[in-house]
Amino acid sequence: MKEEDSTKQSLAQVIIDSTHSNLDRPFHYFIPEEMRALVAPGIEVYVPFNHRVIRGWIMAIDDELPDHIAYHSLQKIVAVNEQYRLQKDLISLVPWLSETLLCSQSEVLKAIAPVGVEKKLQEWIFLPEKLSKEQLYLWQGLDPDSAEILTRLNNAAGRKIKKKTLLTNKSENTSIALQRLLKDRLVEVKKILSSGKRSSPKSSSSKIIVEEPRKHQLTLEQAKVLKEIEKSMQEKIFRIFLLHGVTGSGKTEVYIEAAKKVLARHQQVLYLVPEIALTPQTGRRLMERFGSSKVVVLHSALPEAVRRKEWQRIASGEVEIVIGARSAVFAPLPDLGLVIVDEEHEPSYRQEKDPKYHARDVAIQRATIHGATVLLGSATPSLESYEKAKRGLYSILELKNRARGQSMPIVEIVDMRHELSEGHKGMISRPLHKAIEERLRRQEQVILYLNRRGFSTFVLCRECGHIVNCSRCSISMVYHRSGEKLHCHYCQKKEAVPTTCPQCRSKSIRFFGTGTQKIEAELMNLYPEVPILRMDRDVAQQSGSMEEVIDKFARGEAPILIGTQMIAKGLDFPRVTLVGVLSADASLHVSDFRAAERTFQLLSQVAGRAGRAEKIGEVFLQSYCPEHYCLEAVKNHDYLSFYYREIQIRHQLGYPPYSRLAQFLFTGAEDEEVQSAAQNWTEILNHISKEVNIPLDVWGPAPASIHRVEERFRWMVTARLEGTGTDLLRYLIRLTKHSYQEQKRKPKGVALSISIDSSDL
Repeated sequence: MKEEDSTKQSLAQVIIDSTHSNLDRPFHYFIPEEMRALVAPGIEVYVPFNHRVIRGWIMAIDDELPDHIAYHSLQKIVAVNEQYRLQKDLISLVPWLSETLLCSQSEVLKAIAPVGVEKKLQEWIFLPEKLSKEQLYLWQGLDPDSAEILTRLNNAAGRKIKKKTLLTNKSENTSIALQRLLKDRLVEVKKILSSGKRSSPKSSSSKIIVEEPRKHQLTLEQAKVLKEIEKSMQEKIFRIFLLHGVTGSGKTEVYIEAAKKVLARHQQVLYLVPEIALTPQTGRRLMERFGSSKVVVLHSALPEAVRRKEWQRIASGEVEIVIGARSAVFAPLPDLGLVIVDEEHEPSYRQEKDPKYHARDVAIQRATIHGATVLLGSATPSLESYEKAKRGLYSILELKNRARGQSMPIVEIVDMRHELSEGHKGMISRPLHKAIEERLRRQEQVILYLNRRGFSTFVLCRECGHIVNCSRCSISMVYHRSGEKLHCHYCQKKEAVPTTCPQCRSKSIRFFGTGTQKIEAELMNLYPEVPILRMDRDVAQQSGSMEEVIDKFARGEAPILIGTQMIAKGLDFPRVTLVGVLSADASLHVSDFRAAERTFQLLSQVAGRAGRAEKIGEVFLQSYCPEHYCLEAVKNHDYLSFYYREIQIRHQLGYPPYSRLAQFLFTGAEDEEVQSAAQNWTEILNHISKEVNIPLDVWGPAPASIHRVEERFRWMVTARLEGTGTDLLRYLIRLTKHSYQEQKRKPKGVALSISIDSSDL
C-alpha cells in the first residue's frame, strides 16, 4: 500500500453504466465503513463520476491499488442497492460476452441484471435537530423564507423532505434560502436510493392449472438416448448432446427424465424454449411431474414485480427448474447441473437489440462454467449445430420414430399455379378446403398457418399507384380490421385508414395482401357456426390472451386455430389431424442465405403439429414453386437430404459454417451522415485487413432492406472471413473500432451496432 492512512480502506472495482468505449473498464472506489457489510461482487452501487452520480456494478473487491492509480484521486461509493446480487458465474459471463459480442460490459450487465431493480438516487434535505416554537418564531422575524423551510422540515416525518418536493412551485427566494441554510450547516443534504413501490405479486406459475401427472413409459429409443445422457451426468463433466428427434418423438420426455436425475443430485435445471407462447404448456408438464413450487416460469412478458420475485426465489436456491424464453438464460441458478435448449435451431434465441447475444451460446457457456450437461434438441437442427456434431464437437443422439408409434403425417404440396389457372383465386385452395370440411365433420381439429398478421398487408391507390407508407419508417402500413386502423409493424405507429389517396385525392383506395385477420374473416364467412381462434402477436400482446387461446384449443372448444409462427413450435394438440400452410414458399424469396434452411425448419415444425395421437395427420403446403428441393424434403420428412444439399451450396458459395460473417449497422437521423459514417468504416476495415494481411470480403455500404425505422436512417456493411476463425474476425473489428474512434470518423448522432454471425443476414 502506498499511504499509511489508506491501509485499512477496502476498494471496489466498479463498471459504470456507460457504453463509451473509453470508459469500458473497472474504476476503483473506496468502500465507506458503513457499507462494508453490504457490498460484494455483483452488487449494484451508485458512484460519483464526472461531476454526477451514476449507476455501476461491483466486479471485484481489492485491498490494494494498481501502481498507476493514486489514492488521493479516489472517491467513495455513494449508495448501495442491496436488493439483488449477481452470482459468481453471471459475473464471469460479463467480460466473456463483452469480448464475444464486441459490446460494452455495462450493456451486458444491464441484460443480466433482473428487471425493475434499478433505483433512483434522490436528494433529501434533513434537519439534524428538532427546533422549538421559540426558535422558529425567531427565524420568522429574521428570514421568512428560511423559516418556512425549517418549519416544514421540523413537522415532517423523520425531519426530512425530498429536495425536489421542497422546491416545487416555490419562488427563487426559497431556493436561495435553502442554499444559505446548507452553507451554514443548519440543514443537511443526503443522496438516498428510492425504495420504489413494494408489492406481493403472485408467482409466475399461479395461472397455470396443473393436473394429476400421467404415467410415462419410455420407448426403447428414448431409454437408449437417456442412458447416454446419464453416463455423462454421472461423470460430472461438461458435454454437449445434440438430440435430433423427429416431431412427436418424445424429446420432452427425455428432457424430463434427464432433469429427474439432476434433481436427485440436488442440482438445478435451466430449460429454454424459443417462444413465450410455449411456456404455459411446457411449464404445466414440468409442474405435473415435479410440483408447482419447484418450477418457475421466467420471461420478458411477465409483470416486473413477478419477475423480481421469481428472480429472488431462484437466487435463494428455492427453485429447482427454471423454464423460459431467451432472457431466462440469465436466471441466477446457483448450482446448474443440466441445460436444455429446445428447438435449438430457432432464430428467436438471438437477441436483435444490443447486446446481441444468442441464448444457446450463453447457455453453453454457463454449462461450461458449472461443468453441466447440455441438451440441444430439434427435429431440424441448425446446419451449424449438425455440422459440429459431424465433426465430433457435439455428441449426436437420434430419435427416428414417433413416441407412440404413430406414422409421420402425409404431406401434400398444392400447386397454386394450377389453382389460379382453374379460376380459383382464394387463399384456401380447393383440396385444403375439402380437407377442412372433412375434419369438421369428424370433429377433429385444424391448424392453419400464415406468417403474416393483420388483415391486409398494404393499402394502395388504384388511380396513381400510391402505397400508404409509415411516415417514420420506409415500410408500408398494414391494415388491421380490429380497430379499423393502419399499423406499422416496426415502430408500432397507428393511424386512421384514409378515405382518399394522400397523393392524388382519388377515392380508389383498395386493400391488398392477406394476413391472419383476413383468413379469420374468410373462414367465419365459410363456417359461421364454427368457433375459430387466432394466435399472433396482436393477440399475444393482450395480457393473458395467448394462454387463453392455447387452453381453449387444447380443450377442444374451437376446431380451427389460425396463427403465425407462434403456433409452429413445440405445441402438442392430440386432436389436430390437419395442418394447412397457406403460403409455404413465402419465406424462400427473401435476401438471406439461410432462407431455404429457415423455410425447411418452419414447415417441418408446423407439419409436425398434425397426427400426434392415434389418428394419422395430413399436411397441405400451398406453393407457387412446388418443385423446390426444400419443399420436397419437407414432404419426405428427410432432414439429411436437405442438410447435404444445403451444406454443399453453402460450401460452394462460402457461407457459414465455412466462413464467418459480421454485420455493421449504422443508424442516424441524417441519411448523408449515416452513409458517410458507413463509408469511413468500410475504408478503415479494408485498409486494416490489408495491413495485417488477413483477406476479408467487405460488401457495402448499402441501404438496409428497411432503410428508415422510427425516423432513423439505416446503412449496412457486411464482412466475410473464410474459414471458422471467429476470433480473427473479432480481432480485425477491434482494430477497426480503435482506428475509427481515434480518427473521429463517426459523426455525432450516428450509432453503430455490430453482429457476428447474425441470424438475419
